[in-house]
Amino acid sequence: MKKVSLLMFALMFICLGNIKAQDDVAVLISDDFESYTVDQKIAGDGESWWTTWSNKPGTAEDGVVVELEGNKCAHLTYGIDQVLLLGDEQSGVYDLEFDILVPEGKTGYFNILHDFKGANSNWAMQAYLHITSDGGNTDHENPGHGTVHAGGNSVADVECVYGDWMHFRLHVDTDADTAQYFYTAPGKEEVLVHGWKWSLDSFGQQSNRKLAAMNFFPPMEDSEFYLDNFSFTRIGGETAPDMTFSQESLNVEMPKDDISSVEINIENTGSSIAEYEAWIDYGMGENSTKKEVITYTQEGSEANANLITWTDTLSSINFEMAALYPATAYGASVMGTKITGVGFFFMKYIIQATGEELPTFEPGSDVIFRIYGQGSNGTPGKVLAEKTIKPEQVSWDGYTFVEFDEPVELTGFDVYAAVEVTGAPQTTLMNLDANENAAFGYSDLIRYGGGGDIFSSINEGMGSTSGSWYIYMVCQGEPVAGGAWAELDKTKGIMPVGSTETLTVDVTTFGLKDGETYEANVHFVTNVPEKETIDIPLSLFVSGDNVEEILSNTYNIYPNPTSASVTVEGDNIDYIAIYNSVGQLVNVVKTQDNIVDMSACENGVYYFNVVDNAGQNSIQRVVVAK
Repeated sequence: MKKVSLLMFALMFICLGNIKAQDDVAVLISDDFESYTVDQKIAGDGESWWTTWSNKPGTAEDGVVVELEGNKCAHLTYGIDQVLLLGDEQSGVYDLEFDILVPEGKTGYFNILHDFKGANSNWAMQAYLHITSDGGNTDHENPGHGTVHAGGNSVADVECVYGDWMHFRLHVDTDADTAQYFYTAPGKEEVLVHGWKWSLDSFGQQSNRKLAAMNFFPPMEDSEFYLDNFSFTRIGGETAPDMTFSQESLNVEMPKDDISSVEINIENTGSSIAEYEAWIDYGMGENSTKKEVITYTQEGSEANANLITWTDTLSSINFEMAALYPATAYGASVMGTKITGVGFFFMKYIIQATGEELPTFEPGSDVIFRIYGQGSNGTPGKVLAEKTIKPEQVSWDGYTFVEFDEPVELTGFDVYAAVEVTGAPQTTLMNLDANENAAFGYSDLIRYGGGGDIFSSINEGMGSTSGSWYIYMVCQGEPVAGGAWAELDKTKGIMPVGSTETLTVDVTTFGLKDGETYEANVHFVTNVPEKETIDIPLSLFVSGDNVEEILSNTYNIYPNPTSASVTVEGDNIDYIAIYNSVGQLVNVVKTQDNIVDMSACENGVYYFNVVDNAGQNSIQRVVVAK
C-alpha cells in the first residue's frame, strides 16, 4: 500500500469537513512518482519542477525512479544532485512535505535554497541524516543523529532511523519571516525540531525571503537514500506587499551654502512584508574620453601587502573579494560616468621557507572580474558587468586590468568591484593592504569555501586595518554638475504589513552655483510586484548666497573620507565647528596640532566650518566611512 503523508490526511479532512477552506489551500507540487517508469531519470524524463545542480537533466547528476516495497520512489546515490524548483516565492505561507528512507549504514542530506544558482546558490537551511556536521569541511557519519543548520550553525539534532520512512515537514511563512522544521519518526507523533528567522541563511547571516528550490544530495561516497511523497502547498491564499508614498515629487529651493531636508512617508498597504533599497540617482553626465581611476590608495601613501591565505587545505578553494565604493565617496569625482573596467594585483607564487615556489592559482581555472550594484544589508546586489579571463592572460609584473564589454553607468548607487579566483591547494591567497592610512575602511567583503557563501566582512577575520586597495575601477566621462548634493538617512527598509516609516532626504548647496537648478531622482528598488523600481523626482534650485565664505582661505583636509582622525592643513586656525548633514552642530574643536578625532561619529557627511584668528571662515566637506 502506498504511504500516505500527514499532508494528504489534512487535505482529506479539508475536503470532507470544510469545503470553504479548500479555497485557502493550493497544492503547487505533488509528486509520488507513481506515474513514472522504473529506471527513468527523475528530471530528464519526469516533471518540469525537477532539475539537477548543474541544470543538466538526464546526466549522471540525475536520480532514477525505482520500486521499493511495492511503491515507486526516487533513488539517490553518491554523485546524484537532485534539485526541485519552487518558483522563487517571496510572499505567502507554505508547507514542504516529503518522506525519506535511509538504508542501514547509509547517510543522506537535503536543503532549502534562498537562491538557486549552482555553485553561487544561497542556502536557507541544511539537514543531515545520520551525519554530524560542524558547518565547515568536517562531516562525520553518526548513526541515529542528523545535524541541522538553519538560522545558525548546528542549531538542532534529529534522531534519525534506518530502514523505515521518516516524514519531514518544513513550514515557511515568508510574510511573518519565520520558518519551522518538523519531524515525524515512524509510528510516532510529529515534533518541532527547530524554528528560525526565515530571511537568515543556514549559518545565521542575513539573506532574503525567497523560496527558490530544494536540493536532495547524497554527500558521502557511501550515501544513499530514497525520496517519496513530495508536496509543496500554499496555505491561506496568495499575499503580496504594496507600498504607497506621500510624495510624487520633491521640489526644494535653498540659498547657497545651506543645509536642509525633506521627508518621504512610506506605508506598506499590502498583505506581506515590503522591502526596499534606495539611493539618490543623479543620471549621466556628458560623454568624453576623460578617465579617472578610483581606488582606496591615497596619493603619495604606501601600504604593506597582506595576504588572505589558507595553508592547510588539501583541495582548491573558490573565493571572491569585493571592494565597496559608496556614492558618498565617489560622488564628487565620477558621479554620472561609466565604469569601463577593473584592475587587480595578483601574485603568481607563494615562496615556502624551503624556497619552493607553489602556484597561487588552480591550474586552468578562470579569473572573473565583476561589478555589483547596491544590494541589501551592506552586501552586493545584481551583477552589472562581468569579464572572465584565463590564467595565461594575467599579468604577473603589475596590475591586471580588464575592460568590460558593456560599461556600467554610475549614477548614485553604492558599487562593488570584485575579483573571483580559484586558488591552488595550500597556497590560496589574495592581496590586501595592512596600513590603516591607506585603507579608507569601507566595506571590504569576501566569500570563500564554495560559491554559495554570502559575502562577509574581511575585517571580521583580518583586522580593522585590512582593506582592498589592490582592487581599482576605471571610470570614463564627464561627471554630472554638482556631484552628490543629496543624501538619504537610510538606504534600505523592511516593513511589516500595515507599517509606516519616514525617509529623510538631506540636501546641501555647498559648492553649487547660484541661480542653477539641479535634478535627480530618489530611486527605490522594491519587492512589490509591478513596482520593482520607483522614482520620485528631486529638484533643487539654488537661490543665492547664504553663508559668507572666504574662498581664498581654503584648507586641505586628509584623509577624506576617514574612519578615525583627520588633519586640517593651515595656519592661524582659531577653532573648527563641525556640523552633520542636516545642519546640527556636532562639536567645536580647538586644537594646536589641527588633528580632529572623528572616530566617535557615525558614517555620513559632515561639514567643517574652519574659522581663523581673524574671524574668517571656510566650509569644508568631510566624509566618515568606517
